[in-house]
Amino acid sequence: MSEALVSYERLPYSHLVGIQTPAARRERWRRAVWTIMMHNRACVRSEDRWYINYWAVLALASGDPVGVGRYLEEHSGALRRHHDLYEIHPTMNQKAVSIIDALSLPEYPIPPGGENFWARIDEQQDL
Repeated sequence: MSEALVSYERLPYSHLVGIQTPAARRERWRRAVWTIMMHNRACVRSEDRWYINYWAVLALASGDPVGVGRYLEEHSGALRRHHDLYEIHPTMNQKAVSIIDALSLPEYPIPPGGENFWARIDEQQDL
């Protein structure tokens, strides 16, 4: 099946993990970032929040380390705004629990779909 014909943002996560195309990896990373952002937004205590970085996304969604770095760099402005809004710093990831024990990616697709997610963050400063 051609990659152009697959709508990765609509696939359940359990199906997405077995696909190693660049678009499928980007969708896994998008879901990881969304999950961390939603967690951060819901936290009452700031020390429970997670800084979104290379290691956090790799832990949750795996993939090509170089690709994850590029993906996060493409969206560095939106990530910076999120971190600033919630006063999140890199040292906040030094917790007794690991991010993979604290968070899990949702099985079913998350709104908004695809790369429109980033446009929405840019427009609203947050989700």
